[in-house]
Amino acid sequence: MQAKPTVATKRRATGDPSLVLSLVQPLDTPMISRSSVSRDGCMAIEEAPRDVSRAKIDSVKLGTTRRKALTLQELVAIIDTETHVRDGIPFHKKDDIKQALHDFDGSMDALERYAHFDPSRNYTRNLISTDNTSYALMLLCWNRGKYSPIHDHPSDGCWVRHIQGTLNEVRYWNDGEKLIETSNTLITSGVSYMDDSLGLHKIGNPSTDVDAITLHLYSPPYNKCRLWFDPADASKSSTAVANFYSEYGERTQQ
Repeated sequence: MQAKPTVATKRRATGDPSLVLSLVQPLDTPMISRSSVSRDGCMAIEEAPRDVSRAKIDSVKLGTTRRKALTLQELVAIIDTETHVRDGIPFHKKDDIKQALHDFDGSMDALERYAHFDPSRNYTRNLISTDNTSYALMLLCWNRGKYSPIHDHPSDGCWVRHIQGTLNEVRYWNDGEKLIETSNTLITSGVSYMDDSLGLHKIGNPSTDVDAITLHLYSPPYNKCRLWFDPADASKSSTAVANFYSEYGERTQQ
């Protein structure tokens, strides 16, 4: 029998789901910086069972005018259920997932365990929850003034919830010869979505004084993607392995 996924399970992921993506929002919670992040703090979170009923999920919705803020445990339960529902609805149209990401309270009390910064890297990818098949939920921590390479998304897509700071997203279209810039956006709040039908992109933290944090949901997980370092030459790309800096709050050997 397959083990039920939990937010803080010690089980390692087989394969290294997705890479990059980003953006970020200041909330009414304390900001996390390199100096304040605990690398080994413990957070007790209940299991997020796969068999959560639709009635249970709907119970966290309090009508159209006011909605209950979701805990991390409740968010994972909804994600786990929705990504296993074979209803024919494309990932980008799963409104319950998008709404759950909006409703997540973004509490740093829950996320601090997963927020690891490393000054030697542009950003870190920190696994929160995965079933290794349908989804991977992770926290990305962006150093000041640092960007990802231009990259693709070899999955059905990625939802991003902004937690802290400001992110700069630059999107490109590959015309076969070069990568043409199609948008350049500063993002400070909300939920965004990206997949290969929308093009390629790079993400970064343009701030010189505030670290950035984002919550990313990939479905399904993937362990490789393509990178471009010269937008003037679309023919030159390389394959990158997407490793996790930490898994379930614990530092990996990567």
